Amino acid sequence: MIGSHQATDTSTVARSVDGRIVRGTRKGQEPIAGQWVVLHRVGPDRASPLDSMRTAADGHYHMRYQTSGDSSAIYFVSTKYAGVAYFSSPLRTPIVRGDDATITVFDTTSGPMPIALGGRHIIIGMVQANGRRPVGEVYDLKNDSTVTLIPRDSTGPVWVAHVPPAAVQFQLNPSGDLATGAVSHRGNTVELYVPLSPGIRQMAFTYELPVSAFPLSLPVERATGVLELLVQEPTARVKGGSLREMAPVNAEGRMFRRFLAQDIPANTVVTVDAPRLVGPERQKVYVGVGVALFAAMLFALIFAGRRALPSRTRVAAPTSPTRAQVLLREIAALDAEHERAVVPEDSEARSAYESKRRALKSELADAIAVEQRHT
Repeated sequence: MIGSHQATDTSTVARSVDGRIVRGTRKGQEPIAGQWVVLHRVGPDRASPLDSMRTAADGHYHMRYQTSGDSSAIYFVSTKYAGVAYFSSPLRTPIVRGDDATITVFDTTSGPMPIALGGRHIIIGMVQANGRRPVGEVYDLKNDSTVTLIPRDSTGPVWVAHVPPAAVQFQLNPSGDLATGAVSHRGNTVELYVPLSPGIRQMAFTYELPVSAFPLSLPVERATGVLELLVQEPTARVKGGSLREMAPVNAEGRMFRRFLAQDIPANTVVTVDAPRLVGPERQKVYVGVGVALFAAMLFALIFAGRRALPSRTRVAAPTSPTRAQVLLREIAALDAEHERAVVPEDSEARSAYESKRRALKSELADAIAVEQRHT
């Protein structure tokens, strides 16, 4: 049938992986001899280890294997050191060697050890049909040491964050670096239970807030390198955290106002005030962010964070508003003025409002298209 997918048999494809197991230290990488290495296959048809061996004196290992069964199966190498499992990236090519096959392991500590917050990204969407606003958050967790942080005991988390008390429908986002079981949500507390090895680990999740939760206070509990806030509501008011409004972000034709700040001290509070809907007409105008779009926005933030965090992120100075920004403000002002007026459904004033709004939206779409061609 056209458009259907059928897995193909790839049993004749021979492959190999040629790498090393090294221990990360402040002086550099040290090879680990006699370290047990396991080659895995994971697919929808079956999952099992394929081969294993111990490393040589220089930490080297080499394994040959054949792909088989479902073509979507992935192959990777793992090793366990000091009680913590480490994994290679998926083995995508027939021959994998060098850095792609090198696994760096670390000594462990149960702390106390600070985990730096390289960035926090927050997305707040429009009110949905259920009367709640979707919210997405991405945390960029940085372990700047040369040891892996593990829980002090079998029940304690390694890192804790908080969500607003009114949050419901909490979900860990699969686009992040963590499996579902790695995070627990209890009340307004989000707890992380997996070891944090040196480097950057990203945690992304979503939840929903009732309109009664606004004005919303968002405490910045820890010093944060970069704070980014995306708000879909054009009339929202954002205060605190030295946030500066930047050029808006367009996602699938939906505009998000973007606020950015750098080097935010701990205990800073950001406040977001979003207007409540008035009447059925406003409910038609403000449609909630679709689940797929919201997931795409989170994925974009995760991908951008991975590219930007290794080097220090700089916040550009505010620039003159673009044509799209000006039009977005005009639409917001028009809506606010319309909300304040008591206008009958069949009045000329309402017809004039709707006509002007359609014209501004059409002009906004043209302005966005022009800006996209020049970026």
